Amino acid sequence: MLIKPVFLILALGCGVEAAHAQMSAPPIVSALPNVASISAGNAAGVLQYCVKKNLVSSVSAGPVIDGLTKKPGLAKSSDFSAGQAGQIVADKKFSIGRAPGYLQSQACDMVLKQAKRL
Repeated sequence: MLIKPVFLILALGCGVEAAHAQMSAPPIVSALPNVASISAGNAAGVLQYCVKKNLVSSVSAGPVIDGLTKKPGLAKSSDFSAGQAGQIVADKKFSIGRAPGYLQSQACDMVLKQAKRL
């Protein structure tokens, strides 16, 4: 009878350690690039990629894409091409297609928010 309570306490202690380890992991946002420095061309291309992959709504991104792509020379830039391929070019390069699903939509949302400011 004494073995069962001791086993239960040990089992609960192991669970607490696992939960503590999960809570101390770095935040998801640290895996994403800082899009404050994203170019208008890259943002437009990324948003086109995101709409195509259903990662962001065309209703919310469409007007932003239209506004950005009216800028002269934008559609011919290498940043725009990279964006259409799902590459965010900012403080660090980030491939949306290679990221886990939960980060893909977050990255698209971040670019959309920043693109509205451009």
